[in-house]
Amino acid sequence: MICLGGVNANDPKFANQSIEQLVQDKQCAPYIYHSKSMLGRCIPSQVSRLIGNGTGQVRDETGKRILLKNAKDQEVNGTEVAKSRKLVLGFTTIFEKVVADLSQTWHIILICISVSVVLSFCWIVLLRCCTSVMVWTTLILFVALFSFGTVFCFYRWSVLRKTPEGSNDLEFSLNIVSYFRSASTWLALGIIFAILLVIILLILIFLRKRIRVAIAILNETSKAVSAMTSVLFWPILPFILELIVISQVLFVAISLRTIADPIGTKITNDDLAVTPGFADKTRNDIKGIFQLIPCDPLQNNSAGKACRFLYYGDRKYTIYLQLFNLFMFFWLINFVKSLTQMTLAGTFAEYYFSSQDKKSTSKCPLITSLFRSTFYHTGSLAFGSFLIALLQWLRVIIEYINTKLKKANNPVTNFLSKCLSCCFWLLEKFLKFLNRNAFIMVAIYGQSFCSASRSALSLLARNVVRLFVVDKVTDFILFIGKLVVVGIVGGVAYVYLEGMLFKGNEALNDALHSHLHYSFVPLGIIILSSYLVASLFSSVFEMGVDTIFLCFLEDLEKNDGSAERPYYMSKNLMDILGKRNARS
Repeated sequence: MICLGGVNANDPKFANQSIEQLVQDKQCAPYIYHSKSMLGRCIPSQVSRLIGNGTGQVRDETGKRILLKNAKDQEVNGTEVAKSRKLVLGFTTIFEKVVADLSQTWHIILICISVSVVLSFCWIVLLRCCTSVMVWTTLILFVALFSFGTVFCFYRWSVLRKTPEGSNDLEFSLNIVSYFRSASTWLALGIIFAILLVIILLILIFLRKRIRVAIAILNETSKAVSAMTSVLFWPILPFILELIVISQVLFVAISLRTIADPIGTKITNDDLAVTPGFADKTRNDIKGIFQLIPCDPLQNNSAGKACRFLYYGDRKYTIYLQLFNLFMFFWLINFVKSLTQMTLAGTFAEYYFSSQDKKSTSKCPLITSLFRSTFYHTGSLAFGSFLIALLQWLRVIIEYINTKLKKANNPVTNFLSKCLSCCFWLLEKFLKFLNRNAFIMVAIYGQSFCSASRSALSLLARNVVRLFVVDKVTDFILFIGKLVVVGIVGGVAYVYLEGMLFKGNEALNDALHSHLHYSFVPLGIIILSSYLVASLFSSVFEMGVDTIFLCFLEDLEKNDGSAERPYYMSKNLMDILGKRNARS
C-alpha cells in the first residue's frame, strides 16, 4: 500500500492508525493501479495496450484477464474501454503525435530561429555593397524576360494563324488548353508582354537617376543599422507591450462577461414537495417560468416562500462596456505601434543629421529617442493612434452590421455596407501612411501632430515620383531578403528533418535525425518563425528608409550647400544629384 510521502502503511509514523483509518483519512491509496508515464500523465497500463488488441478483453501485464465493471455493476469489455480511452484521453489522435514531434525537435526550432536572426542581420549588412547590383540585375532580367515573352508570343501567333484550328474565332470553353490553341490568345499575350516591356524600358530611361537615389538611400539605411545595431532588437519591447495590452483587454472582457444580476422565480413550500407527478409538475413549472414574477434569489426571507435561481441575466449594459473595451484595445495597440515608429524615426533622423559631425551623436540614440517620444510627444502619439483606432472600431461595427444585413438579402443595403467598408478601409490605409510620416516630422522638428502632418504631406506631394521609386525599390529588396532567409532556413531544416543531411552515413544519420510522425509540423513552425524574424528586421529597416528619405528631402529643400546651410546627405547622394558643400 502506497501512502503520502512515497512510503507504505508499515511506516512508523502510521503505527497508531489502522489500514481502514489511513484509507478513510486519505493518507494511503485504497488500491494500486499499474500505470505508465506518457507526456507527463499517468495512464493505466491496461488502457495503454488496448489499441491493436482486437480481443475486446482487458488484460494485465502477464496476460491475465481483468474484469472491469461500470457504475451500474455491468461488465465493461476492452472495446468499450478503448473507445473511452480514445475519446477522453485522446492518445491515438494526431495531437499526441504532434506534441511528441515538437518535444523531439524544440531545440532544432530554436537553432533555426537563431540562424534566421543571424541571416537577417547579415542580409542588412550585405545591402551596403550589393543593393545596386541586385536592383540593376533584376531590372535587366525583367527586360530580358519580357523581351523573350513578347518574341515567343508573337512567334506562336504567327505559327497558329496559318493553321485551320488556330485561325478560328475564340469561343468560350471550360477547357483551358483550347485557348492556347488559338492564335488570338497568343496575340493578346504578346501585346500585354510588349506593353510591360515598354513600361520597364521607359522606367529605366527616364527614372534611372531616381533609381540611383533610391539605391543610395537604401545603402545609407544599411549603414545606419550597422552603426546602431541596437535598433534591430528594439521590436522586442513593443512586442512585450502588445502582449501586456492583449492580456489586459482579455481580462477586462472576461470580467465584463461576469457582470449580471441573478434572476429567479418565486416558489412556496408546496411547490417543493415531491409527489408522484413530480416530473409533470416540473415540466409545467418550466412552461410557466416566463409568466412568473422575477425575484432576487439572494433574499429568501419570506415565511413559507423561497426564490428559485434560474440564470444570470440583465446584461443590457455590458455590450456598451465591451464596445468601449474593444475601442481601448485598438487605441492602446496603435499607441504602442506609434511609439515604435517615432522612436525609430528619432534614432535614424539623429544619425542622418549628425553624419557630418559624429561628435554630436548621443551615446545611445535609441534610448534618447525613446525618452523624447515618451516625455515630449505623448499627445501626438495618442492623437494619431486615436484616429486609427476610431476607424478600426467603426470598421468592426460595420462588419457586424454586414453580417446581420446578409440575412435580410437586401441588395441595396448590402451594396451600401460594402461601399462603407471599402471607404473606411481606404481611409485607414491613408491615415496609417499619414501617421507614419507625421511621426517622422515630429521626431525631426518636435512639431505638433497636425503641423507635422501638413508638412509631411506637402513635402511628399512635391516628390511623388521619388516616393514611388523609393517605396517600390524598398519593397523589392525586403521581399528578396525575406525570401532568402526563409528559403535557406526552411531548406536546411527540411533536409535535416527528412534525414537527408547524412544520407550516406546511416549510423550518423540515425544518431542525429529524429524519426517524426509529421515532419511538416516543426518545419512549418520553423518557416513561420523565420518569416516573422525576417519581418521584424524588415520593419526596422523600412522605417529607417522612410525616415532617411524624408530627411533627405528636407535636406535638399532647406539647404543649398553653402557654409551657412550645408547639406547633411552623404557624398554618394551628393555625387548622384550633382551637389557640393562649399566647405568640402
